[in-house]
Amino acid sequence: MTDSPSGNRVSDKKVSDRNVSERAPGLAEQIANALTRAIHTGELYAGQRLPTEAALGERYEVSRSVVREAISMLRNAGLVVSRRGSGSFVADEPRVSLVQALPGESLASVLHLLELRRALEGEAAFHAATRCSRAQLRRLRNAMVDIDEAVEAGESGVEQDMAFHRAVAEASNNEYFITVLDFYNRFLHQAISLTRRNEARRDTFVAEVISEHDAILEAIARGDGDAARQAAWWHMDQARRRLSDIPPSLIEAFEHTGNDGQH
Repeated sequence: MTDSPSGNRVSDKKVSDRNVSERAPGLAEQIANALTRAIHTGELYAGQRLPTEAALGERYEVSRSVVREAISMLRNAGLVVSRRGSGSFVADEPRVSLVQALPGESLASVLHLLELRRALEGEAAFHAATRCSRAQLRRLRNAMVDIDEAVEAGESGVEQDMAFHRAVAEASNNEYFITVLDFYNRFLHQAISLTRRNEARRDTFVAEVISEHDAILEAIARGDGDAARQAAWWHMDQARRRLSDIPPSLIEAFEHTGNDGQH
C-alpha cells in the first residue's frame, strides 16, 4: 500500500493493460474492488476526492477508459458520486456491501445468476409499477434512450443495460432491492457482458431485448404490477434461451479470460 498522488492509499497491485478491448470488464472490476476495500476500511473516507483518472490509470497501468468503467461501477454501487468539473468523491454515506467471493467465469455461473435475477427483478418490477414516481419513470425512459444511443455508437451497452435494471429497482422504492442489486452488480457486469456479446450476433436477438425492455417499462408506466413482473420474468427466461444458442467459441473465450485472472 502506498500513497496516491492525491494522498489516498490504495492497493499497489498492478494489472496489465494488454488486450484491454477483450479484458476491460475484468480489469475495471479489479480496480473497483481495490477502491471498494479502501472505502470500506476507511482508507478513503466519506467526502474524499478520488485520485484523477490519469493518476489511477498510471498506478494500475491501464487506460483511462478502464478507470472510468471502474468508477462507474462504484457510482452504481452508491460508493462514489461524481461532481461535474470537480471529479469523483467518496459518497457522504457510502454503502457497506456484503462480502462474497466472485463466482467463476462460466456459463453455469451466468445461468445461476439469471435465476437469482428472475426472482429479485420480477418483484422489483411489480413494486415499481405500483410505487414509481414521475421522476423515476423519466429516469427509466432516459435509461432506455441511453441503451439505444450506446448501441448506435457501436458500444456494448453493458453499463447502460445495468443502469436500466437499477433504475427499475430504484423505482420500487424499496431500499433492500437496491442493496441486493448493488451487491450482485459486480457479478452482473460479467454476466451481461456475455449475454450482450451473444445477443449482438443477431439482429433478431437485439430486437428481442429492446422489445423486452419496452414491455417492462410500459407495464410500469401503466401501473400494472402483474404485467411488469411477467415482463421481467420473460426477459430473464428469454436471456436464458438466447444463451442456449451461444457459440462454443464465445463460451471458451469468456471462461478463458476468467481462468487466466485477467478477464
